[in-house]
Amino acid sequence: MKKLRFLTVFMMLLAASVTSAQNAFEDALAKAKSENKILIVDVYTDWCGWCKKMDKEAYSNKDVKDLIAESFVFVKLNAEGTEKIKYNGKSYTETELASYFEVTGYPTTVFIEPDGEQIEFNYDRSKMKNVPGYFKTDEFKKILQYFKDKKYRDTDLSTIV
Repeated sequence: MKKLRFLTVFMMLLAASVTSAQNAFEDALAKAKSENKILIVDVYTDWCGWCKKMDKEAYSNKDVKDLIAESFVFVKLNAEGTEKIKYNGKSYTETELASYFEVTGYPTTVFIEPDGEQIEFNYDRSKMKNVPGYFKTDEFKKILQYFKDKKYRDTDLSTIV
């Protein structure tokens, strides 16, 4: 009887987590649109040590958390996930969506306008669609401020970090 109860609870939790993962991205897009905020997509993998370090250091920092809560909507995207996500009228797996965002390493941060369009910006005079790599907290705050202030429209990110 205990095993049956445990299995039932486990299956319910598993179903809830799958539903949450499946809807989190779409819910975040809707929230970003309704609140007129930029969506930050933290693209990660479960095995990525630098992703975990960035979670522990940058994303856990009070100043970073406050800046994100005030000015952005935040969502995580597992680059090796298989859940289906709808984005801009098409259905993608998490892996396919990471590829669509031109992610080639982890962690990578993608910024999306409230209307759902991926933000392009210049870095060292090259067009970019994402911010690849791990950043220390102070550097990451500068990147967040760059996007918050919409400097991507006319300022090269390499002049900031």
